[in-house]
Amino acid sequence: MSRKMYFDVRDVPSCARLGLSGRKMWIWFKALVLSWAAWSAFTYLGWLAADPAGLGAVWGSSRLLPLPAGIFWTSWQSVALLATGILVMTAVMLSAALRASRMTFEQIRGDDFFSGREAAEFARRHGRPLYTTPAALVAGLALAVLCGLLLGLAGRIPAVGPVLLGILAVPAWSGALLVVLGSIALLAAFPLVPAIVACTKGDTFETMFELFSSVTSQPWRLALYALASFVTRALALALFLAAGSMAVGILVHTTALAGVPSPYALLQGGLRYLAPSLVGAYAGVVDVLGVSGQPGAAVQPLAGALLAASGAAIALVAASYWFSSCSSAWTVIYLAVRRRKDGEDLLRRADQEDLAEFERQYGSADESAGAGQRGCAGDSAPGAATEADEQA
Repeated sequence: MSRKMYFDVRDVPSCARLGLSGRKMWIWFKALVLSWAAWSAFTYLGWLAADPAGLGAVWGSSRLLPLPAGIFWTSWQSVALLATGILVMTAVMLSAALRASRMTFEQIRGDDFFSGREAAEFARRHGRPLYTTPAALVAGLALAVLCGLLLGLAGRIPAVGPVLLGILAVPAWSGALLVVLGSIALLAAFPLVPAIVACTKGDTFETMFELFSSVTSQPWRLALYALASFVTRALALALFLAAGSMAVGILVHTTALAGVPSPYALLQGGLRYLAPSLVGAYAGVVDVLGVSGQPGAAVQPLAGALLAASGAAIALVAASYWFSSCSSAWTVIYLAVRRRKDGEDLLRRADQEDLAEFERQYGSADESAGAGQRGCAGDSAPGAATEADEQA
């Protein structure tokens, strides 16, 4: 059954409930693990290119999440590898956002059983605008910077250059305004483009048009809805972390009833063990309430590594809920903004498209009824002829 929408700010708090979906959180969990792996692989390759002798020290201080610093930035190969890793992470995250947004769209329509396999198939068929839209914006901004460089070089021409700069001042200022708009659109593209594609199945041109029309015609509504969704998601995440902390406490204290300190207290140190350069001494994401207490049992190295990995996985589950609610929020926001700026209900349009596709494959209800009536008339005709023959 389709969920009722008001197409205003009252719909935004539903993102906390829509984001609490095992299928969407699983999509984001896999995306976060792949992004973590891509970052670590390309960053370690960058350190290998910049300072092969110091690779052991980097591993000792960073383990599975190295960070670039110092000599790393002096090697262009290292910077290029890091940029490649960031591009891979961006592609993975955008694909996950599209799949989660499509699942949210179908969930709002009433299809709570839209599977991850169907979402992946949708992303494969309609995912091109995810990459071409930001790429086109980046290309446009790069072209604007090139034009500014050429204008500056033209200004160095003796005598003629300053006059040329004066003549082109107003057009150059207008172009700079477009650069500002393009930069805002590029920032908005990462949360909005997956929602646009998920709701419209649009190509690059339609996605670009919807992106700019949403940013230019509804800027304050976008900002207000985004702020409302952030507050809602922050409160929901706090409750999620508190519930997870109590779950860890229950796990620790019930297993401690056996008479020995529970090793599950080591779960809270998972991120500190695997990514010390990122979290430092703080590792309270798994147990924000501190109900598990301090670890009191020494374990074998293998068991400690497994517990640390489990603690990091729990932290990634919490992060998955945050991103899942974010995808749900931007899907709801775009549906509301589209209704406000164009007066179009994309949910109803999707229902009509599905009905048209069904009728194309199986025929309409009127055609089926007409065919049935013609069949009944044909079946009764021989009987009527027989009765006429008997009367004769």
